[in-house]
Amino acid sequence: MTALNLVMTQISFFLILYPRVMVSSTNPNYSLTIYNASSSPYTLQVMSIIALVFVPIILVYEGYTYWVFRKRLTAEPQDLTY
Repeated sequence: MTALNLVMTQISFFLILYPRVMVSSTNPNYSLTIYNASSSPYTLQVMSIIALVFVPIILVYEGYTYWVFRKRLTAEPQDLTY
């Protein structure tokens, strides 16, 4: 019930504020909306290409570091030297 309460609270906040993301305290016309906070289509295309290139590289690197340090993760306490 606590998790449901947290989720419903966040949903309520988003529904109450829509389409505003951040409300200005000085003037409501200066509020940040979902329309003026979004990126341009060109920026989204470039970031998608960058993500498609670098996410696999990062995943391979993480897999390699796990492979290198796997013995430390599975070693028995008596095998460790101090």
